This record gives sequence, structure tokens and C-alpha cells, in this order.
Amino acid sequence: MGTWHVTMQFRPSGPAVEGTWTDHEVALEKFRGWLGIHGSRDGVTIVLLEETGGEREPLRTWTKERGEVIHRAA
Repeated sequence: MGTWHVTMQFRPSGPAVEGTWTDHEVALEKFRGWLGIHGSRDGVTIVLLEETGGEREPLRTWTKERGEVIHRAA
């Protein structure tokens, strides 16, 4: 069973906010919600990650410049 994290960084090497969920669907909703609220801001990066066995792997990344990048489906 995995754990999902959503991180949002306001600028490169800047402060970040993170949430953790045990339900993938809830984490994906949060990712999309943060994208809707903060995704149009310059410099913001939002990442959905899956953690298994202590390792984190990005599933989706959002930046205003590149839009949504899907690294791997969950």
C-alpha cells in the first residue's frame, strides 16, 4: 500500500507546502485543487508523488511554463 504526497513550491529553492494522503484519489483531487488555485502563478511547481518502501516517485508535475507532465499513471 502506498502513500501519496502533493508538494507545492512557490519558487525554485523556495518554501514549500506538502500534504500526505493514504488514498490516491484524494491526493489527485488535492493536486488538481492546488493547481486550480495556484497553478497560474509564475514560479510555482506542484508535484504529485507516490511513496512505496521509503522511495518517492513523481507521478505528475505542474508548472505554468510547461503545464501538466504525467510521469507515470498510478
